[in-house]
Amino acid sequence: MRNYLLFLFVVSLFVKGHDLAAQQDSVVFPNDMKDGIYLSYADFRRNNAITKEQIVSPIDKEQLEFIGKALNQEKLTFRLNGELVTHDTKTIWGFFQNKTLYVNFREEFFRVPVFGSICYLVATVTVINAGFYDPMFGYGSNSSRTKEIREFMVNFYDGNVVEFTMDKAEELLKRDPVLFEEYNKLSRRKQRDQVYRYIRKYNELHPVYFLK
Repeated sequence: MRNYLLFLFVVSLFVKGHDLAAQQDSVVFPNDMKDGIYLSYADFRRNNAITKEQIVSPIDKEQLEFIGKALNQEKLTFRLNGELVTHDTKTIWGFFQNKTLYVNFREEFFRVPVFGSICYLVATVTVINAGFYDPMFGYGSNSSRTKEIREFMVNFYDGNVVEFTMDKAEELLKRDPVLFEEYNKLSRRKQRDQVYRYIRKYNELHPVYFLK
């Protein structure tokens, strides 16, 4: 047991040292994050945003939800290096508006209520309920589409949106061996009840950084 605790201590020192080294080429995520659009995840990691001032739109820029409304259009036009650029809104990675992150999932933007190293969000997705399957003609006409609410996560350091499962959440929590050891002592029922609280605790212990 003593050797195991020593192992956790050494691993925690390594993680903190790694975090410290990473911070030398990065800047802490600002509390007063300005509104802006990120064309790609790489742009987001470097805080390379298209600002409200760059966007060309007939919509009143003084509106609190100006960016969200601008992205409701099929195309986004903005000024970049003195030139007008037009971009397909369905391919945009995400945007910040009113201190809240929104990410693109299946060509729709969803609000991220829990933001940090592990982001958590709820999205409404379209699910195809297949009807009778004919090997010659595929699915029959009685197949249907329904809307379902699903939970998702985003790892800040890769930008991928993945469906929330206990296994995937625990894989991310394992990056902090001390916190995960505390979580792992809980019964499986308590783990399910408290996994969201541990995600928040993880985010408090590991603030996010933009690349310089």
